[in-house]
Amino acid sequence: MFSSDFSAGDLQPELKSIFFTWKSAMLDGAFPRLTELGLPNAENAPSILSIFEIERTASGILSDFKALYVRSRLSNTLRDKFVGTRLSEHPGFGPGSMIWTGFAEAASSRQPLHASLPYVGPLPAYRSTSEIYLPLLGEGAEVEYLLIAVVLLEQDYQHRRLAGRGPDRR
Repeated sequence: MFSSDFSAGDLQPELKSIFFTWKSAMLDGAFPRLTELGLPNAENAPSILSIFEIERTASGILSDFKALYVRSRLSNTLRDKFVGTRLSEHPGFGPGSMIWTGFAEAASSRQPLHASLPYVGPLPAYRSTSEIYLPLLGEGAEVEYLLIAVVLLEQDYQHRRLAGRGPDRR
């Protein structure tokens, strides 16, 4: 479940900090550039914060997403597993998965997205996620990067705007 129709009030507290940092880095309504964005180092940080480069073919077709930065509050950090790799290299994260769909939608729509997904990772305490996908500009005027923030939740995510849109499948 992805939505570009959300406000800061719809976000988990950990995601609000990231969203406001991103919004405050915007100039004249343009998305912030990766080089101008200062990553938040808040006490109330999200479970996972990452930056992915959007890879495109020579003709501009979306081809993959390369992890440039991953910070995790979890003891079994994702940094060593993801930094320098592409999303498609990880089972269950390639084309057709819910993760890929969110990345692709944020990359092509040029809109920030809010998502609620079922958690399918190795940690049994978690049942769902609340996520934001925030576009970042490269050196030109094109969206070349995505800032992704994820909060792992111990319960199913219940949100008035996102609830009721059908089951999620990764």
